[in-house]
Amino acid sequence: MKLLIVDDDVYTREGLAENIPWELYGIEEVMQAENGKEALHTVSWYLPDLIITDIRMPQKNGIDFCKEAVRLVPDCKIIFITGYMQTKYLKDAIDLSAVAFIEKPIQPEAVLEALEKAVEKIRRQQETVQLQKENISYQKTRFLHLLQQKNTSEEQLEEICRDCGFVCARDENYLCMEIRFENETAQLEPCRTLLEKYLGDSTDFLLLDQMPELETAIAVLACQAKRQQEIRRKLHLFVAKYPEYTVAVGYFVERLSEVHNSSRMAQLAMEQGFFQPEVRYLELQHLVKHEFIDPGIYQVFLQTYRENPWRVRDWYWEQLEQFCAQKDVIPEGAQLISLTKTFASQILKDYPESLKNAGLETVEHYMEYLSGSRHIQELKKRFYQLLQGMEQCLEKQKGYSRVVSDIRTYCSQHLSDSALGGQMISDHFGLSATYLNQLFKQELGMTIKQYISEMRMERAEQLLTQTYETVDEIATKCGYSNGNYFAKAFRENRKMPPTDYRKMMGKRYETKGTT
Repeated sequence: MKLLIVDDDVYTREGLAENIPWELYGIEEVMQAENGKEALHTVSWYLPDLIITDIRMPQKNGIDFCKEAVRLVPDCKIIFITGYMQTKYLKDAIDLSAVAFIEKPIQPEAVLEALEKAVEKIRRQQETVQLQKENISYQKTRFLHLLQQKNTSEEQLEEICRDCGFVCARDENYLCMEIRFENETAQLEPCRTLLEKYLGDSTDFLLLDQMPELETAIAVLACQAKRQQEIRRKLHLFVAKYPEYTVAVGYFVERLSEVHNSSRMAQLAMEQGFFQPEVRYLELQHLVKHEFIDPGIYQVFLQTYRENPWRVRDWYWEQLEQFCAQKDVIPEGAQLISLTKTFASQILKDYPESLKNAGLETVEHYMEYLSGSRHIQELKKRFYQLLQGMEQCLEKQKGYSRVVSDIRTYCSQHLSDSALGGQMISDHFGLSATYLNQLFKQELGMTIKQYISEMRMERAEQLLTQTYETVDEIATKCGYSNGNYFAKAFRENRKMPPTDYRKMMGKRYETKGTT
């Protein structure tokens, strides 16, 4: 609480200021003024909770000063100091609701007694004001949530609107918004303050409350119909200035009972924003149909995962890009999150150490972490954390890195290309030939040339054993320019011609078949 002491006698002022234990009564600030005129100026900016003033002072007496002061601070309590009591002053003091009178010469006991009465009145008044604020706050919150419901009558909504202190004008339009906090430190009240600042007097009222999801708030505003475009423009400026917020808006409606429709449109806009992480202002231009993701995609994931787990990262991003490229038909963000959690469950079943490697906590915590993804980029980032942990497990098990795994896959896919070699691979992966050979030497114990040669030999053995293709046809599929060169390379590597190898393997199978 704040106190102002007004008296033309400096000794009286100083004596009161220095000898009363104000802090025991919750008074944290004490100011002084030597006459009514100076005191009135101080009141205008200091806004005291309590005034102790002498009645008789030069320039402006205490009664006249207090009559003007209570216009500036109506709830301020007054204690008068006087050396004599006259009926006129007493009547005016009563009209001003004076708490007490202290007669001169001032006795400390009288001051403390008057102070206790004044502070008790101030506290009771503050409690009443607080209860009123809490009641209005409750009514506003109730009003906001009723606006989201479909079956609330217009009459009931108008009644609650008036209880909140708002006017239901005939030309009023209403807009619902969802606001997502992109920054974990973002809070509701700062958001409210910034919105009120940006929208200014464009709105007749603004309601804002936190949704059960902590990173999201719901807002409803009212404005005159002619200000719709002004509101949209200011919301664009708001998200441009404060990228820690994403705003999804519905459409303007003319009746309170129609706000739930605007709310649904804002919700749909925010859902579509899942696939537009770079957009901070979301508004539906047209309705997009939601479709279920083909359940067969899980089998495709399993096939990719089983064949080459290193490939999952690129495969997953290819799927996300396909979803983002669709304009009129997209899956729901929640369904995509659920699908990603299914992928994660399979990985965690096979590689439980992935969590620890990625610096994550329990499986339950990680699943909640995925569920909290606000847009597709965040979902990708959080799933990639697990994939990174899985890749570390793979490196320990297989003895080679993801880069080498990708190069191995690339070689397998381009084995029939006679140009496949160190230069072609270096150009594709952006690696120098020297580093490429060092990498293969370190992880596989051979140069890239030796690795490709061995891969071609293994492919040739497979084709010689399992097909009836000619040597020339096999040479082409294994990346050799002609059959003679292939036969020579095979003889040097396997110590026999390819035809002899085929006969040998054929006899081996025949022997197995007769036993």
